[in-house]
Amino acid sequence: MRQLDSVRLRALLSLGIVAGFGAVGTLAAWTDSATATAQFSAGTLDLTLNGEADDAVDLTSLTMTNMYPGSAKAAVLTVANTGSLPYAYNFATTATGNAALATALTISVAPGGLAADGINCAGTALPLGSASLAGSSLASARTLAPAAAEQLCIRVSLPAAADNSLQGTSTTATLTFTANQAG
Repeated sequence: MRQLDSVRLRALLSLGIVAGFGAVGTLAAWTDSATATAQFSAGTLDLTLNGEADDAVDLTSLTMTNMYPGSAKAAVLTVANTGSLPYAYNFATTATGNAALATALTISVAPGGLAADGINCAGTALPLGSASLAGSSLASARTLAPAAAEQLCIRVSLPAAADNSLQGTSTTATLTFTANQAG
């Protein structure tokens, strides 16, 4: 019986060896792999005025001295998108100095250049939230694509019916332009 057990044990061990080689043989299947990569970079918004790289420009061409009722002046301001994304822009006006004069002065904004007379704008005025220089803005934002620019003609006037108390007063206006990503 001992010999029979020994034969059975050897047969069982041989079977294990054969099964082990078979299992190892099935691990030799072909394999392949591939990778995909992508690079991501954020775009930029960059609003410039009159081609100035910094964020402030003196609009001296709009400055008026010795104003009188009925006087007006217009100047062109170029708004450009030098960024890589489209944006919608608007502006808001604020004034320092004499509040009554700032409220009395009216502003209008039109796309395009000056009229031939140099004190009016050639284009049709855009709707504003208020005509007063003391707190105006565009009624709706304007859109600029990357590398696009547009000229805005800005006209400021002291109405013919301006109050006599405005004589000798002064105010300084600031037009703050703001761009928000569009699209």
